[in-house]
Amino acid sequence: MNAYLEILIGLVLAILGIGLLVAPELALFRRALITVVLGVIPIIVLLVAALFLMIGVSDLRSCEEELETEDK
Repeated sequence: MNAYLEILIGLVLAILGIGLLVAPELALFRRALITVVLGVIPIIVLLVAALFLMIGVSDLRSCEEELETEDK
């Protein structure tokens, strides 16, 4: 796609999103959005933590393998 078209679509969507959040008739939407955001944040934190734990374990295993090959 054209870069300017992507920027235009992004700006239109951002303005639409801000408009939906600011509109006073949509208090129910805002409450539902807050509920979703507060529910998603812990899940994202747990997924990132699991990712870092897997990377750390993988690095430790590779370091142990390097030390074993150097000792031989």
